[in-house]
Amino acid sequence: MHTIVIGDGLTNEVLSPEHQFQGSHINVGVREITRLMGKGKNYGNGPLPTFLRNVCELKAGGAEVGVVVLGGVVSENPLGEFGDLVEPVASLRSDIEVVAASDDVIPWAELLDAGGRLTDMDLRSEASRECVRFLIVGCHTDRRIQTLALLLRNAFGFRNVAVASHLVGSGTQEAHFATLRHNLPASGVQVLLDLGEAAVYAGLESADFTTFEAQPCAIEPEDVRDSLDEHQRRVVQLLCMHWTRARLRPLGGGYSGSALYIADGWKGDARTEPMVLKIDAFAQMRRELDGYHQVKDFFGKHVPTFGYPVHESDVIGVGMELAAMEGRPETLQDTFEVAEDDESANHFLSRFDKALDLLANKLYGNTRESSWVVPYRTFALHTEDQVSFLRSNTETILKYLDEAESTADRVNVDQLVQIAKLIAANPDGIESEVCLVHGDLNYQNVICDAGENVWFIDWTHSGTMPVELDFAKLENDVKFVLTKTFELDDMERLKRFEEYLLSQRIPGDVDGLPDSLKFAKWDLRYRKILHAVRRIRQTLFDLKEGDSWLVYRIALLRYSTQTLSFDKRRERGECDFPQLLYALYSSEALLMNLVADDFHLKIRAERPAEYPERQRISIDEAPWVLDCESYKPPYFVAASVLANDRLTVEGGWADPEDVEPIKEELLAREAKHRDDRGRPLNPRGRTGVAGRGLLGLWGSNLSVAVTAVRKNAVSGRLDVLLGNREDEDELGLPKGFVLPGEGSEDAVTRVIGLETGWKSCELSRTMVSDGYTYDPRQTDHAWVESRCYLLDASDNGVPDTFEPGGEFDEVKWWPLDAAVVNRVPPGQAHFIRQSVTRLVELERMTTADGEALLAGTG
Repeated sequence: MHTIVIGDGLTNEVLSPEHQFQGSHINVGVREITRLMGKGKNYGNGPLPTFLRNVCELKAGGAEVGVVVLGGVVSENPLGEFGDLVEPVASLRSDIEVVAASDDVIPWAELLDAGGRLTDMDLRSEASRECVRFLIVGCHTDRRIQTLALLLRNAFGFRNVAVASHLVGSGTQEAHFATLRHNLPASGVQVLLDLGEAAVYAGLESADFTTFEAQPCAIEPEDVRDSLDEHQRRVVQLLCMHWTRARLRPLGGGYSGSALYIADGWKGDARTEPMVLKIDAFAQMRRELDGYHQVKDFFGKHVPTFGYPVHESDVIGVGMELAAMEGRPETLQDTFEVAEDDESANHFLSRFDKALDLLANKLYGNTRESSWVVPYRTFALHTEDQVSFLRSNTETILKYLDEAESTADRVNVDQLVQIAKLIAANPDGIESEVCLVHGDLNYQNVICDAGENVWFIDWTHSGTMPVELDFAKLENDVKFVLTKTFELDDMERLKRFEEYLLSQRIPGDVDGLPDSLKFAKWDLRYRKILHAVRRIRQTLFDLKEGDSWLVYRIALLRYSTQTLSFDKRRERGECDFPQLLYALYSSEALLMNLVADDFHLKIRAERPAEYPERQRISIDEAPWVLDCESYKPPYFVAASVLANDRLTVEGGWADPEDVEPIKEELLAREAKHRDDRGRPLNPRGRTGVAGRGLLGLWGSNLSVAVTAVRKNAVSGRLDVLLGNREDEDELGLPKGFVLPGEGSEDAVTRVIGLETGWKSCELSRTMVSDGYTYDPRQTDHAWVESRCYLLDASDNGVPDTFEPGGEFDEVKWWPLDAAVVNRVPPGQAHFIRQSVTRLVELERMTTADGEALLAGTG
């Protein structure tokens, strides 16, 4: 392997410490000159000239190594053919190749020819790319050094191109570090942080460079250093290359695979300001940087200042500097966990109050607006995975309880899961407050110093979401994650304590607790939780209009059920068994609380205006398998249904009221439950109204909806076909019921023609959804099931204008984006989100666009 050392900027105007050259606009300055060339009497014996002399000596001995220096004209006033080279380099001119260059042009042909003379190879050939390596030295790192390295690596295709951090310099320090930490590693150029490593790379194994103290930053303590993998260690060394020693203190926290540390640094014996280091996968870190840029204008000095990210393999690291830090920094979790008396607890609460005030005033209150929120879907409680996790985690916790032979109360797993599925299926929404939030705020993300300065870190999940989100996370963590001293014997008291907290919008102070909770007055563990929860809720509800705390309780449910998986025994988190059991009791109480809330009960109470009032029933009375002697619902069938009896009216779309003539047909229809006359019963249970209401068929009434999309010829993005009634802001998909004797595919063609006037719709259809759909017209004997079809018109000629009909007064193409989808009713918006998922699978839409749309819709 041939090695070519390329030196650039090795001229008096750039590197000479003499007075007449210091005024040059390209001089790198005394600090960099002495670092590279040596100081005082040792000028000329620094790392750079010593390294070059060793290379020349090695070449003289016949080694396959040589030096090419770009010299000659470097400014508007040339100093001569060789006179412009700085003296320690000029003395080597008989042993090096010199190529004349100007300040703004690199003579690539001459450079490759010079390298060819050193290696006896044609450096323009394919073969040379694998058997020649380059080491770039000199100045300026962010300009000529970077240009040389990147072009050799990425334009000419040489596989082995390196830059040694102790052999390059620049007059602009931040750009110098950014190039070495970010630009070069991200482009495949090796950055050598150890001068000894650079010597080995150049073939100088026998040369001794240890006297220069030019090694990577030393990482302490040993156990932390050993816990870093090869790539993480490399990232830390790059981030801390301006230090000689870094002592890392882990910031505990999540189990996402990220590494988070406070780094105390030294330059020799001098202590530096600390820095926060974070290392994570590329996609995760990109979200962190995006979140930081969202909030920095609001938080100013209360968020860290990010340096350039460092690439290494598939991970990225960033250094974050905290302004005006005083004394030893610690997280808010540290402050809480060491609070073992009233004085230290008050210290925690003082810091906590300041953090809450900053969040409320600078972020939440500053970005707050009113919006439509679908809480169970917004907090992702409606997915099948969530129900599955709830069951498996609950069963694991109950197994621990059995193993401990504890007398603590057991929860009913089946009942818990049934209620969770029932309430989380609620697709309804309410008007509530949203704002820019942190998205995963825990006490490790809040850093305080001795001067009570506060910083917020880790903005990976930030975005516009319900204001309740961060507050619920803080309450959850203070109850179940931070408080690690509870035992199984505390469970009876913890249940009473939690039931009180969930029954009070803002709990009282210790003097206002009921007699059953007087133990909290003398037990600091409970007092810390009570004071923290009280402050959290006071701050939250000062931001909200009205006194509803429905969204907050649903957010609490999201985090309490999530905590059930933070199992220390299974190495999934930091919660021990008592903490998990406490979180399970809280989840149970919240589920019982929410299932009885009017927000849930109105699913069964909602009805069209002409319907009689539904009989209100409890959740336990809904299933058909359970007896309910008091259930005597009103019977209702609309006159329009009776008038369209398909047995007596031509073109009728409704079953007859008397089911005897169609009894065999009814029995052939799929139904889990039937009444004593063979009529199908609603699979979701009692609804409070018998009969068919406004629905034509006994049992399932099949509806079709169409998500038609096309590629916009101007924007290149996708459009979706939607309609609306005059003077109404709500948008809707083309939809309609399947008529008797009609197939769903034929119904799609008919519905599109009726509602849009699009008569010749011959596009292929893909069914993206098929199943039960909540509809306010549902009754005990009739319900709605829907099939949604995706029509992808991207590659076909489709009309630009339409003739609206049916339920629409206007139909047109709308941009397929979050703002438009959020104007569609929740059930239909769900169909669109399913269609987006299918479009991503079909590569009609980029994954990034699909994720952005799904994230922006409720």
